Amino acid sequence: MLRAFMDLALSPIALAVICDAIDLGLFEALAASGAAEEGALAAALGEAEGAVRIELLGELGVGFGLLARDGRRLALTPMSASFLVARSPLRLLGLCQHYRAYLVGAASMSDAIRGARRARRTMWQPGAGRGEHERYFAARQAYNESRRAYFTDSAWLLLRAHLRHDLASRRLACDVGSGPGAFACLLARSFPGLRAVALDASFAFDAYRQESEAMAAREGARVDFVAGNALLDPLPAGVDLVTYNRLLSGIPRDGADAWIERAFAALAPGGVFAAADMIMSGEASHDRYVAAVVGLWTARDQFLLARDPPSSADDDRHQWGWSRPWHAEELAARLRAHGFVDTFAGPADPPFTVVGGVKP
Repeated sequence: MLRAFMDLALSPIALAVICDAIDLGLFEALAASGAAEEGALAAALGEAEGAVRIELLGELGVGFGLLARDGRRLALTPMSASFLVARSPLRLLGLCQHYRAYLVGAASMSDAIRGARRARRTMWQPGAGRGEHERYFAARQAYNESRRAYFTDSAWLLLRAHLRHDLASRRLACDVGSGPGAFACLLARSFPGLRAVALDASFAFDAYRQESEAMAAREGARVDFVAGNALLDPLPAGVDLVTYNRLLSGIPRDGADAWIERAFAALAPGGVFAAADMIMSGEASHDRYVAAVVGLWTARDQFLLARDPPSSADDDRHQWGWSRPWHAEELAARLRAHGFVDTFAGPADPPFTVVGGVKP
């Protein structure tokens, strides 16, 4: 069911239907009522009875498997009830919100193929000074805050990817580049014997850190929030699990060694490093999801750069452009070159692949 949902989330037409139904409150209304006729839905949602919007969403929602129809009565399917209702623990509303940003550029893929520049990920590889990093992350704060729901609602996908590492035996874990710390919170709640550290450069900004601390308090999760830049600051020492989630996909090949070295240095002997990310796994049925995400963000970047080129020196869009996705065995080989043993790689829930190894 998750794969079927990701097929829809990565289809521009289906995603547009999903997002408009979310905006209208259609899924929440049906979750509350159980089932409703189109006319009653229109009245409840402030649409004129007989308006095309409800009819269109109903027909396409049924066609995409998001809604079920009995005569003129509509109801949620297990898919929409699982992923598109706020009270569901498996909700992916934040993922839809994040992917929605790709819709503006979906028609620009041909332009990107013909004219995309290479990404200039200078803030994600060694070389820049601390002051330059601080200005860069300060300029990114509005964007980082806008992604909070995405990080929160997709954290359970990451947890499922990492379950293969025997998390119950771990005592100290550090999630590097943690965003708001949602994965660390879920890790701490799921494994009470594990101390979770969320490390991110954005925790140096009070508003971002305080909102994350409030999230952890609401969830009853014991998490240490650490402001740190993994390129400039050492990771906490002696950890037995280091995770890089949705991080390496933004790291250029000539900058990856520094990140791998940081993880290796922080781990205690026997500790595990694992990355869940948009990485090509080598399994064709899985990698089409990775390719779709990479293509969509490349097309969006091309569209936005052409429409509104960056003017400020600290604008994040200077970093944008084509970045060839990592391949799992390529990363595993890098890990072995830096001393990791028992490396592993394989597809997780789409679009994530998990790659890692053990420090001897």
